[in-house]
Parts: sequence; structure tokens; C-alpha cells
Amino acid sequence: MLTWAYVFITSRQPKKALRLLRRVPGVVHADALFGSPDLIAIVAGDDIAAMDAVIDLIAEISLVGGTDSKLARWIDGVVFPVPAPLSLANKRQTKSRKPRRSGASRLTRG
Repeated sequence: MLTWAYVFITSRQPKKALRLLRRVPGVVHADALFGSPDLIAIVAGDDIAAMDAVIDLIAEISLVGGTDSKLARWIDGVVFPVPAPLSLANKRQTKSRKPRRSGASRLTRG
């Protein structure tokens, strides 16, 4: 059974660590984060032992200061909504808005 985990990673050099992290076999996706922790990785394996081996490889990267792993679990019947890309969401908002008149035409002087 495929298992996966979210691995939160601290590093003093997150940019360099991210480049190395993305090369680790079993890392499905990795990104830098704002704030702490510095990085996040999604790792996968055929079972918990394989997934744990990937996390061990991450911990061996010299630029990695520490890791905190959270094993993910699938819950049957839960469907995740897929958000529209920002470009589509912005187009929808601008199409539904009516153009505004200039402020001068609405002002009256007394």
C-alpha cells in the first residue's frame, strides 16, 4: 500500500537544501516556505519502511538541520475541491463587475 508523509525541514541554507532535496528518490514534491520551518517535502514509499528510508535520506543532507514528519492517511469518501487557477478566478471577478463611473459625475455641489 502506498504511503506518504509531509516532512517539515529546517535549514540554515534553504535554497541550496531545496535543490538537493528535490533530487532525493522518493521525494514527490518539495517547496520552500515563508517562516519556520524552511522547507516542506511530500515523500512516498510502497510501505512505511520505504517511506521512512526516504525521510532518512533527507535527514542525511548536510544542509538539513532537522525534520518533523507527519504520516498522511487517506479517508474514504472525502473529496478535495480543486480551486480554480488565480488567472481564471481573476477573470471571473472582472467580468462580473460593472464599470464604475468617475467620482466627479456622482458628486453634487451644494
